[in-house]
Amino acid sequence: MEVIKAFFEKLDAFVDQYGDQRTNEWPMVQGITTPLACVSVYLYLVLYLGPKFMENRKPFHLLPIIKVYNLVQLVACILIFYMILISGWTTKYTLGCEPVDSNAPHSNRLAQLFWWTYMLKLIEFAETAFFILRKKIKQVSGLHVYHHASTFLLAWAAVKFFPGGMASFPILVNSVVHIVMYGYYQLSSMGPKYHKFTLKYKKYVTIIQLIQFGILVVHTLQVLSSSCSMPNAYVYGMLPDIIVLFYLFYRFYRNTYTTKIKNAELKSGKKIK
Repeated sequence: MEVIKAFFEKLDAFVDQYGDQRTNEWPMVQGITTPLACVSVYLYLVLYLGPKFMENRKPFHLLPIIKVYNLVQLVACILIFYMILISGWTTKYTLGCEPVDSNAPHSNRLAQLFWWTYMLKLIEFAETAFFILRKKIKQVSGLHVYHHASTFLLAWAAVKFFPGGMASFPILVNSVVHIVMYGYYQLSSMGPKYHKFTLKYKKYVTIIQLIQFGILVVHTLQVLSSSCSMPNAYVYGMLPDIIVLFYLFYRFYRNTYTTKIKNAELKSGKKIK
């Protein structure tokens, strides 16, 4: 036990020496042990303990809680989008290379917004719990679990190492996507009379996600330019995750909206014959 403790203490110290001095000591930012522990607990709960707990139980009725949750997330995403927009993007930042400037007047506010975004990603773990408690286990897919776990770790890395500059652009774009997404979820939870509308536009939520990943790939790759002073570590941390997520979301889209439609058309054709 002492060996394990010493290992993680050294790991935390190693990570802290490369962290932004403004955020290094912030709650749940210091070291890397805390975010790793959060993800480990999340995986244990959603992959083992949660399904085991619900194995012989009836689904919980959580719709009122989910409605409140979606509304809170929607408002939070709108606020974060607005605050980041006025913290450099309407005055200083461009879509080009923008290194983290710790001395800029808006920089500390941006760093704080990064931390709040990180906390939102932690709260989003609740979505998986909702699926499990409602016995919608099929929705706890590899895509869903990986998306929540990896995004949480990336949010930690952003506030730890790159709290500002061009690293705020993914949060800006992601906030727009989540505004659309939670708006859609809120409508879906409001009863059968909204289901025709929401089902009609369901696939576009995934399409918007895919467009987001394409935009972020292009934006992130410019860090590799010799004229950009942003550390290459930003690319090495962001790009693999974006590519994996793009692949997983594209596979989901293809299996859900393309393959099923083709199969339905084939079945329909057979019946006509």
